[in-house]
Amino acid sequence: MRKPESKDELAAGFAAVFPALVRLGGAGTNDIARIGETCAQASLEWQEELVGFVSTRLQANVELQKSIAGCRHVADLVKIQQDWSTAAVRAYLEEAGKLTEIAGRAARNGLASWHEAARSSLTEAGTKPSPANIAAE
Repeated sequence: MRKPESKDELAAGFAAVFPALVRLGGAGTNDIARIGETCAQASLEWQEELVGFVSTRLQANVELQKSIAGCRHVADLVKIQQDWSTAAVRAYLEEAGKLTEIAGRAARNGLASWHEAARSSLTEAGTKPSPANIAAE
């Protein structure tokens, strides 16, 4: 999507979209609010997961430094670093899996919200919802 050239062009874009939003009416704005809530919940879940992961990794790094400081032999240092590296790779792979699950759940929930909004608007318009006209919404 390109960036609007001027405030007038941006205002014209909003003016073009506004009538469609007005036609949605109360139920449509409620649907939009639910979709926004679904997106916000997914974003919050993602952020909480990342904060927890970063916290865990920082703690692991602190423990690594403590272990290194207590080393008496190079072999011990190498073993500590190998163990830390293995654990770090495992943790990052597990985190990637968790984030993928969160993203998938967010996509499914978001899609469900859009389908519900489409069904709602079709019902209000007096059209029987079907897979064909929901996909067209």
